[in-house]
Amino acid sequence: MSPPPPPHGPLPKIPEGSGKLILGALVFDEMDLLDLMGPMRIFGEKLNALNIQIIFIGTSMEPARTSQQVEITPHYTLENAPKLDVFFTPGGYGSLAIWDNEEVMKLITERVKESTWCMGVCTGAGILAKTGLIDGYRATTNKAGFQVPASQGPNVEWVKRARWVQDGKFVTSSGVSAGIDAALFIVSELKSLEVAEVVSAEIEYTWHRVAEEDPFADMYEYTRL
Repeated sequence: MSPPPPPHGPLPKIPEGSGKLILGALVFDEMDLLDLMGPMRIFGEKLNALNIQIIFIGTSMEPARTSQQVEITPHYTLENAPKLDVFFTPGGYGSLAIWDNEEVMKLITERVKESTWCMGVCTGAGILAKTGLIDGYRATTNKAGFQVPASQGPNVEWVKRARWVQDGKFVTSSGVSAGIDAALFIVSELKSLEVAEVVSAEIEYTWHRVAEEDPFADMYEYTRL
């Protein structure tokens, strides 16, 4: 039995006549490295044939230090970045400082509003939820600490068992490596299923194509069915 369609419709297609897509990825201290770089590996892969430019956006121009001790230098700040087609936010322990910062959240909210597509990985879904722009939408987040990011969006329809969730222009994923699965899903929607499969094979990754297949949900009492 196929899952019900998302209540806010499918992922928007690439508009006719579009030029280069601008993907802006938020970077901040104590983000998870794979949350960020896993999906960027997918979106930046030449085989996906996306006409895309990836930029890193910081809360300042200072390098952001991931929890895995790798520093990422922003290209722009939230204030001066160009208009974005895709807004992306990773998760990690640093998410808490982001959603607790009122001024930063105002800037993030504007970036989410302007984007055609929006993706959050792990606790990055909590950042999207804090904007209020996904109220009434379906979303998911890391199963290990599900309640914390979910608390940022009490009016979001949180899905406890899902590798990723797509609802309208929003795609949210479970923890860390699940962002790769969600990014492959987006590529399959913007290009084709065949292209996403080629990219998955290129990086020797077993793509979890079925969003509802989430074995990690069984590991935690709150998300166990």
